[in-house]
Amino acid sequence: QKENGEWAIVGDPTEGALLTLAAKGGVDPLAWNQALPRVGEVPFSSERKRMTVVVNSQKKDGVPPNDAVVLTDIFAQTGALLMSMKGSPERVLDCCSHWLVDQKPQPLTDRERDRILTQNNHMAQDGLRVLGLAYRWIDTLPHDLEAAETQLVWVGLVGMLDAPRPEVRQAVKLCRQAGIHPVMITGDHPLTARAIATDLGIANGEAAVLGGQELATISDADLATKVHQVSVYARVAPEHKLRIVKTLQQQGGIIAMTGDGVNDAPALKQANIGIAMGITGTDVSQEASDMVLLDDNFASIVAATEEGRVVYDNIRRFVKYILGSNIGEVITIAASPILLPLGGVPLSPLQILWMNLVTDGVPALALAVEPAEPNTMNRPPHPPDESIFARGLGSYMIRIGIIFGIFTIVLMLWAYDYAQGNTVATGADPDRWKTMVFTSLCLAQMGHAIAVRSDTRLTIEMNPFGNPYLLGSVVLTTVLQLLLIYLPPLQTFFDTHPLSWFELSICFGFSSLIFVWVELEKLFLRWWSAKKEQG
Repeated sequence: QKENGEWAIVGDPTEGALLTLAAKGGVDPLAWNQALPRVGEVPFSSERKRMTVVVNSQKKDGVPPNDAVVLTDIFAQTGALLMSMKGSPERVLDCCSHWLVDQKPQPLTDRERDRILTQNNHMAQDGLRVLGLAYRWIDTLPHDLEAAETQLVWVGLVGMLDAPRPEVRQAVKLCRQAGIHPVMITGDHPLTARAIATDLGIANGEAAVLGGQELATISDADLATKVHQVSVYARVAPEHKLRIVKTLQQQGGIIAMTGDGVNDAPALKQANIGIAMGITGTDVSQEASDMVLLDDNFASIVAATEEGRVVYDNIRRFVKYILGSNIGEVITIAASPILLPLGGVPLSPLQILWMNLVTDGVPALALAVEPAEPNTMNRPPHPPDESIFARGLGSYMIRIGIIFGIFTIVLMLWAYDYAQGNTVATGADPDRWKTMVFTSLCLAQMGHAIAVRSDTRLTIEMNPFGNPYLLGSVVLTTVLQLLLIYLPPLQTFFDTHPLSWFELSICFGFSSLIFVWVELEKLFLRWWSAKKEQG
């Protein structure tokens, strides 16, 4: 059909390519469809790998004169019904006894069969999807049309280039970098499959291709040894796809399977993640899948994989920041009645609520939209059953929480003595040490939020504007914290006291220590990793 003034294929791309070929040859497909009604059909199946239709050729009134010559002269019409076949060249050739030479059927010898198959292999090696075409004239429609698929006249080969999208090569490369093993499972000729797989980077030119005939005879034990060595499967049947998926799962693989046909449904259902095509996919395949790809583009799957890794990394980053800071706050509050005279507590309930809602919540939400790190697709996938606290996150929270608490307790003890001893001389409120502790806790979390943007890269190595939401939240939260200290209405409401510039600088200095500590940890881990690689 026409879209925006240009012809576009609706339905199966192979059928669309054949219609385009007919139009280029001067044949009007629409006129033929109207003038030659279809009276019989044996549909294509993955087992037969061919399709046969029978049309009534007695009425050619609607066929253009030039096209009518094709039936009477070129195809040497000898019957009322035309049986035509297309499909796998090997399967179509098995049904033929003659071939068309100078518009006349001639006996098909073994030599000619070998020449046709050789030409088929040459076309397949160039990455073409090759179909064989044949026909036969019959007088009446047989009861068993499939049994009548014999004595056909071979017409020739048709090659179609199903060119991959340009972005697929880069997507395959990203898959390999990310520890994902792409596998091609197709019904195409093995040489075609190898050529396309080589072009895309799925396999090299000498890679082994496992065919459907071998899959049908190979044992489960042998398949289990080969399944990780083979990246291309050709001429496969639906049951072969299901068997490959099951074998890979038995080997501990997490399988994502793509498909668009009815026959793909069992494999899509068996896979850990079944992905159906949204444009060319059948309703059955879409119902059996876990996800529908709206643009039928493999690169979209890789992009979704990267996005999923970013989301999971940001969830861990969110947890790391929230719980690491909260553990430090709990340690500080729990230690104050023990360490201070008269069981003093530095924070009021309203101040604790402020920290949980504002200084914890706002930067944490900004961390949830942190962009992808450069190595996101340069590392293997993590086990799907791992804990959220795996790979050092749990120990990090406890370690940073303790360090957080120690720094704040040191400040608290100094500020308490300083405030009590300085009150007489300055006339300042003796409880302003609580405001110093409260401010230090809030500001320290801002430094912590900036430091946890990356597990490996230092803050100075990162673009400070890479996450503008985090930068804005840190600035906003810091300004709000200063307003709590110096704005009289907020002072009264939150029970805070104005701090001198010296006292405020002490708060900023102590709060920056947690940022420095996290950055030093990154340097240590970088040095340790380099030492292990050298060792």
